[in-house]
Amino acid sequence: MTEYEFHEGIKQQQVFRRFEAKYIISELEAEAIADYIGPYVVPDPHAQEGAAYPVSSLYLDSPDLRMFWSSELGEKNRFKLRVRAYSDNPGDPVFFEIKRRIGPIVWKQRAGVSRALAEGVLRGGEVGPHVLAEADDEGMDNLCTFRDYLHMMSATPCVMVRYSREAYISSLEEPVRITFDRYISCLPVARYTPDVWSFVDGWRDIHDPLVILEVKFTDVMPFWVRRLIQRFHLLIDSVAKYVTCMKTLRGAGIRVGALLETTAI
Repeated sequence: MTEYEFHEGIKQQQVFRRFEAKYIISELEAEAIADYIGPYVVPDPHAQEGAAYPVSSLYLDSPDLRMFWSSELGEKNRFKLRVRAYSDNPGDPVFFEIKRRIGPIVWKQRAGVSRALAEGVLRGGEVGPHVLAEADDEGMDNLCTFRDYLHMMSATPCVMVRYSREAYISSLEEPVRITFDRYISCLPVARYTPDVWSFVDGWRDIHDPLVILEVKFTDVMPFWVRRLIQRFHLLIDSVAKYVTCMKTLRGAGIRVGALLETTAI
């Protein structure tokens, strides 16, 4: 199967399609924007009593870091492979995700996997309904597609990225999600172990007081979101946490991937 056929498969089996825009804002702007959107949103159900929650992602890449460079060079059509957790509870599942971008449109496939069984999947072990957090045909198809990408790209763990997310969803009929990401940190990962989900020694902070605002919606941008962007003069930024963390580690002299070892960023 060619890579083109893989991409076409994602189009036909997508979990959802959405438009996604990122903006770099100050903490003062974040507070003002959170106040402005108050009448239109409610806290994300993942959050507890309006509090932010941790997001931890293990990014995988090919030996030549193809996914890193496609993002760094701004290729319009690109994808990422990652395993993501939305809590620090070892009993909660992790999500094997393929995130594909075609210009401003994002297609995502994912499958929830029992955290204790994630290592076996990444090492090429048996993929079956028993590894899923909730067994269903869609999740099984998505996990098999992830596994096929993993093998096709010879992808291996590269870096963990962690941050705090404050998230809201629209209280109106249109599906909108607005998030504020803060306190990004990263950890180089040579191979997967369950310890990568532990926020302990070895993590390196991204010292940046700015906040990453993400606006996500399907089909048509609602009027109140357009007004938000105009009111605060928001300018789209192509910031990618994976790329930022890889470059930070390289700048600190930490080896992350064969290509970064020989190529200046």
